[in-house]
Amino acid sequence: MRIARLLTAIFSIALASCGGSGPGEVTRVVEEIAEPLVVYTVNYPLAYFAEQIGGDLVEAVFPAPADEDPAFWSPDAETIAAYQGADLILLNGAGYAKWVERATLPATRLVDTSATLAAQLLPLEEKVTHSHGPEGAHEHGGWAFTTWLDPTLAAQQAQAVAAALIELRPEHHVAINERLGALEVDLGALDSRLGAAAEAVGDTPLVFSHPVYQYLVRRYGLNGAEVHWEPDEAPDGHAWDHLEELLESHPAKWMLWEGEPLEETVAGLAEIGVDSVVFDPCGNRPEDGDYLAVMTANAAALEATAR
Repeated sequence: MRIARLLTAIFSIALASCGGSGPGEVTRVVEEIAEPLVVYTVNYPLAYFAEQIGGDLVEAVFPAPADEDPAFWSPDAETIAAYQGADLILLNGAGYAKWVERATLPATRLVDTSATLAAQLLPLEEKVTHSHGPEGAHEHGGWAFTTWLDPTLAAQQAQAVAAALIELRPEHHVAINERLGALEVDLGALDSRLGAAAEAVGDTPLVFSHPVYQYLVRRYGLNGAEVHWEPDEAPDGHAWDHLEELLESHPAKWMLWEGEPLEETVAGLAEIGVDSVVFDPCGNRPEDGDYLAVMTANAAALEATAR
């Protein structure tokens, strides 16, 4: 396909030249038929950033299955080969997508979008191993990696995406920067709304169902504690005992979930005075809407805990 498009470009240039058109016309013809950059990402937020910043210049591909956590997903050999053939591979960094450390990927096409955030990354104090979903057993250890839950960090990752695209398509730097600016406005508005919601919540204790909200907690000063519950699994007796013990020193009235929890779990929590609300980290592509829509819904969920 790329060879065919290149031949088309050469043929078009020849026709333009024979017709007496100037260099500007030749450049226009080439730009019109240039193929989009194939950009593979390791999570959905980066795919969203690439789509918003690149526009028609990019074809953003995020191949993780909808029912798996991209942070712990391991692609098969065919998918890794597709990553290897991409024009650009966007990594989240901070230890996200550990399969990258085991795969052979072209170093010149890799972009760690959190590389400039090294001083702002949060280390995890303890390593916890547990199992859930198709990806099976995995560990939470090293660095907290859901950096994009802090919109100010997400904006810096978006800037890294824009810089990488400009390096490959410098002739489109004005349009790329304009789209980056529009995305930064959206992220700034999201930051303001989350900040206002957090201010309303104040020091009210909250419980998070999973240890993935560290950057959200730090950015907005939330009084949060975490457990290791899965929305699609009923917690066992030990989990309930641990929660009730936690609530003695951290009397939360709300639990924030990664996804919609089981009705029986919601009912059990309600019996001990804890309501449930979904705050989706959005590491994977949502069934409906996009990153900004999910994050806006998350802001509304945080607002609900202040009532």
